[in-house]
Amino acid sequence: MARNAREDVRAEVQSTAGLALHLLDAEILYYTSDYAWLNSENQNKASIFRLQSLSNIRHLRIEFFDAAGRLRDSNYSADRRIENLPPAWFAKTMDVVSSNMPPIRRPIYASGRVLGELIVTPDPTYEIAEIWHDILGLLSLAAFFFVAVNAMVYWAVSRALRPVDRILKALTELEIGHLDARLPVFSLPELSSISDKFNTMAQTLQSSIRNNHRLAQQMIRLQEDERKSLARDLHDEIGQCLTAIHMDASAILNAKHLAHTHESAKAIDSVARQMMDMVHTMLQRLRPGVLEELGLAVALQELVDLWQQRHPDICCTVHISQQLEDAEEGIAITAYRIVQECLTNIARHAHARHVAITVSRNGEDLTLLIKDDGMGFDTGSTPSGFGLAGMRERVEGLGGTVMIESEYAANQPNSGVLIAVRLPFLAKDVV
Repeated sequence: MARNAREDVRAEVQSTAGLALHLLDAEILYYTSDYAWLNSENQNKASIFRLQSLSNIRHLRIEFFDAAGRLRDSNYSADRRIENLPPAWFAKTMDVVSSNMPPIRRPIYASGRVLGELIVTPDPTYEIAEIWHDILGLLSLAAFFFVAVNAMVYWAVSRALRPVDRILKALTELEIGHLDARLPVFSLPELSSISDKFNTMAQTLQSSIRNNHRLAQQMIRLQEDERKSLARDLHDEIGQCLTAIHMDASAILNAKHLAHTHESAKAIDSVARQMMDMVHTMLQRLRPGVLEELGLAVALQELVDLWQQRHPDICCTVHISQQLEDAEEGIAITAYRIVQECLTNIARHAHARHVAITVSRNGEDLTLLIKDDGMGFDTGSTPSGFGLAGMRERVEGLGGTVMIESEYAANQPNSGVLIAVRLPFLAKDVV
């Protein structure tokens, strides 16, 4: 703006100076031909140009000096003042009076005699003051619009982001454990999407924590039931066997004939074998030792054979890969428990006629497929038992996946259930 204004001022001042010089040259020509006036006694009392009448020419300082160098006439009066002078830095920036616009001098001659000199000096002060005033007005208008636009933007943004406080409050509620916190549907599409995702996340989190609590309670109950069962077996079975051994041993000690000791020893041997079978069954229930001794493939085959013996009315087809020896302990136990749980559920609830079990190794994955033609169940409902939920927790804890398919919801009888489990063959650290 300053550069453009400087060029405008220079053009304005030069144009005014050219016009003034043209008029002054005509005035000089007119008056220098009037010898009578020059020879009059008024020559030393007044100027021939009457420059005071040119006081309205603001862009030029016109001065007439006589032959002795005294100022005789000027269009600038002593009381002339310029209002709203610009600051010095702006005047310096608008310095249009340079070597390109030097003062213009016109010597005045008459009859071969020097009468004086007319000096025309460019003076852009008024023009610079006007430009400064215009710039101040423009800057004031720009400042007003700047403040107004920022105020409008602040109002619009604050109004649009007002729901952020609701979001932060809902997040804080979740942080302190209030899982019922939900967000309303916002009018802004972007925030409405955030609201939907937040509510879905909160619902999933609430369901997950509720399921975890339920699973924890069921695990505690199962542990207590297992302890009760072990305590009952120890008390009823092992306790009675030990009592019988004690009585037979006392009979041997007190026997007076060898025939009596022989019968008691046979009884002790029979009870000891019975105790060994009971202890083996208890240990097998607590932890299948065949896994460590013979490997996963043999353990699964033995598990299926024993189940088949107990349920001869169900046809069972088994395909177990023999490349399972290198499975880690945690993976092997999980695969064994999954097949055990599936067979238990089929026997109790499915009313199936055929069961197909496939255990295979695909690269770095161990895949289990258990399919039956039973009555199926609604996979969309939350399972009330510990079996399927515990199975999912086991698999996901090892970095695997579980897929359960059943067409029960489509009202198709005997659609059966397909359970597909993928486990990493080598255990992974899952956070």
